[in-house]
Amino acid sequence: MFAGGTFIVIASIFLIQGSRYEFGTAIQMGPGFFPVVLAALLGVFGLFTVIGGLRKAPEASDGTVSWRALVLVCLALAVFGAGARPLGLIPVVLICTFMTALASRKNSLLSAAVMALVMAVLCYIIFKIGLAVALPAFGPFFGR
Repeated sequence: MFAGGTFIVIASIFLIQGSRYEFGTAIQMGPGFFPVVLAALLGVFGLFTVIGGLRKAPEASDGTVSWRALVLVCLALAVFGAGARPLGLIPVVLICTFMTALASRKNSLLSAAVMALVMAVLCYIIFKIGLAVALPAFGPFFGR
């Protein structure tokens, strides 16, 4: 329930900020289109999360923090921020997805590698081919 509330607060902030830009249409998107639509979707997901939390009986927790997950997810965010330009889209997505997949003890090395490969292929198709994002597929670190 707390997570859903957090999603809603973040979505509200981005909705307010995004509404300051021209929205445009679905065919000719303005600079505010993408942030507003994503914020609205995040708000809807937050609402579903809150409703799901209210419907579910609270689970007993032993109070331990999953340090492995916390460290790997935060480290993956830092790697993506620092490595996107020098490494390029495909390597940074491979590395970050692999790291975050290993944050769960339920994933094996093989399943994490498969997830990373699938995510890298999808990101290449969506962002490089579909949206023509300026981030290179392989950065200068690989001699390109």
